[in-house]
Amino acid sequence: MSPTSTFLFLTVLGALSSPTDSFRVPSAPYVPSPIRFTVPQQTSQAIPASLSRRPVQFALQADAFAPADASAAAAPAPTTTTGLPTSTFNLIKACVGAGVLSLPAGVAAFSSSPAALVPASALMVTLGGLSAYSFNTIGKLSQHTNATSLSTIWESTVSPSAWPVSLACFLTPLGAALSYSIILGDATTSLAAAAGFSLARPYAILGLAGTALYRLCRLSDLSALAPVSIVGVMGILATTVFQGVRAFGPAYKAGGAFFSQLSSPPSFAPGVTFLSPQTLVLVSMAATAYLSHFNAPDFKRGLTDSTPGRFKKLTALGFGATSIISLLMMSFGFLTFGSSTLGVVLNNYAPSDLGAVVCRLLMAISIVGSYPFVFGGMKRGYFDLVKKEMTPARDRTFTRVALACITGLALALKDAGFVCSFNGAVCGSAIIYIFPSLMFLRSGMEGRRGEAGFNKFMIALGALFGVAGGAVSVMQSFFPAILG
Repeated sequence: MSPTSTFLFLTVLGALSSPTDSFRVPSAPYVPSPIRFTVPQQTSQAIPASLSRRPVQFALQADAFAPADASAAAAPAPTTTTGLPTSTFNLIKACVGAGVLSLPAGVAAFSSSPAALVPASALMVTLGGLSAYSFNTIGKLSQHTNATSLSTIWESTVSPSAWPVSLACFLTPLGAALSYSIILGDATTSLAAAAGFSLARPYAILGLAGTALYRLCRLSDLSALAPVSIVGVMGILATTVFQGVRAFGPAYKAGGAFFSQLSSPPSFAPGVTFLSPQTLVLVSMAATAYLSHFNAPDFKRGLTDSTPGRFKKLTALGFGATSIISLLMMSFGFLTFGSSTLGVVLNNYAPSDLGAVVCRLLMAISIVGSYPFVFGGMKRGYFDLVKKEMTPARDRTFTRVALACITGLALALKDAGFVCSFNGAVCGSAIIYIFPSLMFLRSGMEGRRGEAGFNKFMIALGALFGVAGGAVSVMQSFFPAILG
């Protein structure tokens, strides 16, 4: 593929995810917030008058890794609120992202048997329940302290210095941006192959970073990217359906239409070694799949009639639906490829598989459109951590240096599954298990009987998952012989 053709291909892909307005250099820090579209609702005899006079609002969260909490100042309270159905949709979108594509590899890390999906599913549901509990705890703490962000809750309960939260606000989106760059390199290469081009992975990563990603990360107004949230939801749903069809169809079985195109054919073997260190890989990936806790104060303040009971219901619905989607994608991907599952399951499917091509395209557009939100969260986390004002000159310098470093790491690391696992172990465990429980214990809130002891258990569990999960993730990817 010639350099000119490579440039044109990457430019077209970037344009699909870029706003049509001209690119502008930011003159002030941008704090992302839910983007709302207000649609007038006509009155109808079938609708109560109290409801017919109120507009219908659709709020789209851009990405779970773009927390407003990463800004130095607390985000302002929402001027409008959303009902339970819309808030539930937003919470699901904030949780479910490209990280779910790594879950099948989490099962493959400790077993080659389809029977492993039984304990793996039980583990995912349990971890989803613990994540929902801590999310609800942050919401209660937000109301108890009248704080508007995770960092201000920390300052009100634990310490005047919120550097641990600021550090997490920087490292979490950094890991997300790195995994996004790796996935984009793989997806773009596969899409080029499907189009009849030969595009090397380094050229794909460098081309996208130097064209679409850099310009998007320098935008001052990200509202034009709101439709990409819909593309992201479509991508997840389409990928789930596609995986189900392929898991129970003949296409990837011996003699199937795409079996001969696989570099590593599906591999299954009896025996489940669930109680092994490799299980922590799935635990770490689950932390990434359920991570939306930065946004809990915003969901609490943005929910209409936000009583403790309604917020608990929102949490149950959002995390329940997230668990179902995660279980389906994990199961379908593993049932198709078994122990041959790669770090991002879409990479397993044949380049000529039209269904896989559509899913890759949707996910690529979604990731390119979400990238500036992720990068913005990392940027604000950094300036909050170093206690410096984000001037236009510093913003420009940081964007260039950070994007160059991320791109360099993406060229060196080829497994986005490892990045998701390690990021989930180190940062996800702190945000989901340690921070909320520590703030609860220091807040003076009266909980249910035994709740203080349970939160102490959550802190210990988070420390175990963080240290052991991070170590196992590294060994599984780089020193597998140590694990056996």
